[in-house]
Amino acid sequence: MNITVDEIILLTGGTFFTVWGIGKITERSKLVKTGVKVDGVVMENEYDGEGRDVGTYYPVIRYITLEKEWVTKRYEIGSSPPAFKERETVKVIYSLEDHEYFMIDNWHSKLLGPVFIIVGLTLIISVVIYFILHQY
Repeated sequence: MNITVDEIILLTGGTFFTVWGIGKITERSKLVKTGVKVDGVVMENEYDGEGRDVGTYYPVIRYITLEKEWVTKRYEIGSSPPAFKERETVKVIYSLEDHEYFMIDNWHSKLLGPVFIIVGLTLIISVVIYFILHQY
C-alpha cells in the first residue's frame, strides 16, 4: 500500500474542487431564495493581467436596489475573453442583507458549482481507480 505524493495532491485537489462546488451551489441556492432579482448593466470590463499577455476580465456591474440605492461593483468571477459587452444588460440577484453581495443570474452561475463537483469527483475516482489497478 504505497500512495505517492502525486496521488495525495490529486486527491486533495479533487476534494477541494468538490467542496468548493458544493459551496457555490449552496451560495447560489440561498441567494435565489432570499435575494432580489433586478436588471443590471455592465459598466466596463476590468482587466487583471498584471502586465502579462494573458489576463482575466471582470465585469463591473451597476444596478439599483428596491430602496433606490445605486450599487456599482466588480463581479468576483472573471473570464478571458470578456463574457459581457460594455453596456450589456444582465440579470442580477442581490442580497437583501448586503446590497453589494450579488451574482449575475446566467448559465455560468448555474453551472459553476456542478462543473467543479464533476471535476473534483473525476479526480478522486481516477486516483482511486489508478491506486487499485496499480496496487499489485
